Amino acid sequence: MDDAMRKKLLASYRGLRVEAEATALRLGELAELPMREVQSAALLREVLCAHGFRIEREFELIPNAFIAAAGRGRPVVGILAEYDALPDCGVDGRSPGHGCGHNLLGTASTFAAIALARVLEANSIRGTVKLFGCPAEETLVGKVYMARDGAFGGLDACLAWHPSTATNVDNGSGAAMDSIAYEFFGKTAHAAADPHNGRSALDAVEIMNVAVNFLREHIPSNVRIHYAIMDGGKAPNVVPPYARSWYYIRGRDREQVKEISERVDNCARGAALATDTEMRRSMLAACYDRLPNEALSQALDRSLHAVGAPRFSAADRATAAELGLKNGLSGEVGAIRTGRGTASSDEANVSWLAPLGRLNTACWAKGTPGHHLLVHRQAQLPAAMKGMAVAIKTLSLTGLDLMTDPDLRRRAKSEFRKLTKGTCYDPVIPIGQPAPIQDRLVHRSTTDES
Repeated sequence: MDDAMRKKLLASYRGLRVEAEATALRLGELAELPMREVQSAALLREVLCAHGFRIEREFELIPNAFIAAAGRGRPVVGILAEYDALPDCGVDGRSPGHGCGHNLLGTASTFAAIALARVLEANSIRGTVKLFGCPAEETLVGKVYMARDGAFGGLDACLAWHPSTATNVDNGSGAAMDSIAYEFFGKTAHAAADPHNGRSALDAVEIMNVAVNFLREHIPSNVRIHYAIMDGGKAPNVVPPYARSWYYIRGRDREQVKEISERVDNCARGAALATDTEMRRSMLAACYDRLPNEALSQALDRSLHAVGAPRFSAADRATAAELGLKNGLSGEVGAIRTGRGTASSDEANVSWLAPLGRLNTACWAKGTPGHHLLVHRQAQLPAAMKGMAVAIKTLSLTGLDLMTDPDLRRRAKSEFRKLTKGTCYDPVIPIGQPAPIQDRLVHRSTTDES
């Protein structure tokens, strides 16, 4: 790509800036929970269509997911957008809020796609840019189900980003994960008059949890198991006929997670046997560990250095300090991150279907706790918009590199093929199962029974 084209691409953001910032603020106001992002998804679709994109696909079983495309032919470069919020992260600490900054994430990905599509058209460059509208990242659902239903096929490469406290390319990996709901069905009775006639589903949930907690001593130290009791009965004087728990099981890779999940299943079976109840298991999501891609990471790093880190002002730092965040804002580009973390993301599943590159940009102060109302507050501020602008420019520049540099595409694909050789992507989630909504985690007509 010549320097003149790069400069035009970077300059094009000036014409998009007002609209991009207004979109981010509007998504921040909407703050819709996973699988309920009706207005948020509609907003991004409207923005994309206004800039010449066509809605290529929506998903009957995945609410608020979509694919928008512009251009024609190959290469095909994808960009991932997210727009769901978190509970209890709004300004009052009780309402939903963007405690992970997805109002910035969805906006930057959308406008990076728009900027890239503009340059392709203006310079008669053949290629297709696809924007993937991905709901429910916070419940690790959206991309898992989109991948199952073939959303990410045919990509030459895919790009992603996330707001953060730092600015750097992320070429590390994370944990694979199973999200599983366990339901127990017992028999109600008066807890004082005739408890012997009851079979407590809550007892089964508690016995299962105790068994899992004993299991922790006998599993690898890298494994993480978390659970929440989603339903445990309605009154203490009634034997609960129904109860359910929700488990996350994380491990190094799909193989390790499968092994540990089977042992957790045994804990559930044993609890049902001990309490004379019936158990039903529902697989809600299945994340992979993310595959690194050195070629894409180096390309993103070159673009990121060309753009530079966000330039924060004294006013930005003062505002952060007023929120109690005294560590300042990061104004430099950090080294490429490598290694393996303990968190999980559904974007990792995409990395098993296409070469994936990812970066972070500083949008809030150092020391800000994740999944917190302080993120939501800062995600509406001028400092966050500066970090978002860096993401837009970096993603669009790297996207243009991918469109115009066949050697970059070749190297990215070569790495991808090497890492996935001999594997066949298994979505794990049953075909035809609808994506679960957080407060209705179980679709009983499509569950697996054991």
